Amino acid sequence: MKKISLLLAVAFVAGGGYVAFRLLGDSPTATTTSAVQAATTTTSAQTTTDAPAGYEASFIEADCEFQEPIGVDVTCGFLRVPESREDVDNGRTVEIHAAVFAATDPSPAADPIVYLDGGPGGFSLEPLEFTFSTVWEPFIGPRDLVMFDQRGTGYSMPSLECEEDRQLTFELLDDDLDAAEYSAREREAVTRCRQRLAERRVDLSAYNSKENAADVADLMKALGYDEWNLFGISYGTRLAQTIMRDHPEGVRSVILDSVYTPDVSLLTGAPENLDRAIKTLLDGCAGSQDCAAAYPDLENRLFSLVDALNAAPLQLDVRDVFTQARYDAVFDGYALLGTVFQGLYSAEVIPILPQMIDELERGDTRTAGLLVTNDLANGAFFSLGMHLSVQCNEEVPFSTKADVEAADDAFPRYGEFFEGASNIGPPIFALCDVWQAGNADPIENEPVSSTIPTLVLSGEYDPITPPAWGRLAADQLAEATFLLFPGVGHGVTVSADCPRQIMFGFLDDPPSTPDVGCMSDMGPPAFKVPGQVGDQVELVAFDVDILGFGFSGVRPDGWDEIGPGAWIRGDSGIDQTAIVQQAIPGLGDPSLVVDLFSQQMGFDSSPEAAGTLEAGGRTWQLFTATIDGFPIDIGAADVDGTVAVVMLVSDDAERSALLEEVFVPALEAFETR
Repeated sequence: MKKISLLLAVAFVAGGGYVAFRLLGDSPTATTTSAVQAATTTTSAQTTTDAPAGYEASFIEADCEFQEPIGVDVTCGFLRVPESREDVDNGRTVEIHAAVFAATDPSPAADPIVYLDGGPGGFSLEPLEFTFSTVWEPFIGPRDLVMFDQRGTGYSMPSLECEEDRQLTFELLDDDLDAAEYSAREREAVTRCRQRLAERRVDLSAYNSKENAADVADLMKALGYDEWNLFGISYGTRLAQTIMRDHPEGVRSVILDSVYTPDVSLLTGAPENLDRAIKTLLDGCAGSQDCAAAYPDLENRLFSLVDALNAAPLQLDVRDVFTQARYDAVFDGYALLGTVFQGLYSAEVIPILPQMIDELERGDTRTAGLLVTNDLANGAFFSLGMHLSVQCNEEVPFSTKADVEAADDAFPRYGEFFEGASNIGPPIFALCDVWQAGNADPIENEPVSSTIPTLVLSGEYDPITPPAWGRLAADQLAEATFLLFPGVGHGVTVSADCPRQIMFGFLDDPPSTPDVGCMSDMGPPAFKVPGQVGDQVELVAFDVDILGFGFSGVRPDGWDEIGPGAWIRGDSGIDQTAIVQQAIPGLGDPSLVVDLFSQQMGFDSSPEAAGTLEAGGRTWQLFTATIDGFPIDIGAADVDGTVAVVMLVSDDAERSALLEEVFVPALEAFETR
């Protein structure tokens, strides 16, 4: 039960795109979350005491705190505003870190896209190191893109991140605690976090949607824009609606993606929403000839597996991608449900969920381990304190624990699952008693009406903000268009090209009906089935120069480069298929270099010699190993004192084909210079 708290909290936060961490290439090089927490603790204490009694928001340009994307024109800075606009005279301020990515078109539109992240509590800027090129770069063609860390999150100051809770998550991974025991430990961690913030005189009741909305209005004025377009995902849609209500001046249009409206109850709606999404998954597999044949009777198998794992949990090998520390995590039936819940967010992960269920029945934990590792990594981009301040202020006061428990009881096949869900289950009431974030005005529980042109988008598989909520929001807005996209989950605009294409068309002419022709090309997920091998690989030449030392060869066309001489296929959110080609001068012993690779990358065990192969006019020593259970094939050869290394990461089903189509041709073509 213990892991549900983290998995569901991360799931609700994942508005801005699923960050798919790989075995290769994604170990973060930027400042870690704990270091950011330490830095903001000092800085915020120095910058929250000198606001004038009557304030005028100011934007001060400064270096970007995040790793800036290469070749992109970006301006960063901090917006300084009162911590509480209801108590400006106390002089306390917050500083909002914001970035403006300049439009790339020669004659850009004057009205930017303003992105409102999910959560509440999600970081916008720090994850850009991993998401900018694949998710956000397409958004900066005809318009500037404004992104910012909402108050209490990311690089904004003060930070309400609760490192105490994240440390607890890793500490308890290998403990088999029940829901009550885990909730008690989490309350202790949250209490310590609150005490630390209270010592810094942070007003936790000032971190909410009302103040957030005023921050956005002040930011747009300070940046000098006359009009702007709001684009919110998940909680960002609730924030967008708050802006539409409180600060409509200057808002040209609104995109609401995966809608969370003020008048719905996240807490009482969670069981029904999860049940609907799981039924959609099960029906989707049953409706696919290949999936149904590979995974028959999936519904009974899933819930039988939940019961079996609750009776006898498995051990998962997971890691902290930021430190490379490895953990043996207890994985019970409720953790399985949490992993499915999280997976339903991502269009990349949905197609592999039936495969994961099938694997776990056979004791194969590799896919589940990768998904949990990824969920843990995404949790680093989340401010639990900001999440609690918003939810305890404007969601929890309008529900009762009895109502939430009754909603859970209406879906008995989930058993005690929601008893461990600290952000969408009964435990949140105890956490809010600790957090003391005040109670919002009743208007925060009422629907928003507006005549601003609005595009409302929902995903068929979304487990947390169902399509019904999108339809509800569209019905309440006078100038709204609602669209439901098949085969995708949460955050449809960052999941598929078609929703993004429709969004851009809408932005060009908001009052008009958008062209939705591309939706006819969208369909159900392409579920992965046993023995299914990817498309035949086409190889192209490459040439790499590292510090004046070069090498060349061939690599698969269309695979993503994750570093010099390294490419990953990335067919799904956890596809680890990759090839690495390197040349290391000055070391003439291939086995020594292979051992160094093993230590650096965290192989499961030392590589084993697997014979030799003549290719490209040289003799290659072959080695095999595994990483998180996935096969690794390595070829190493001495080339006049330089060791050439080619390494392939694959899976069991595709290994033979990829050895023939990728690995051996790479050995044959490898050259140093």
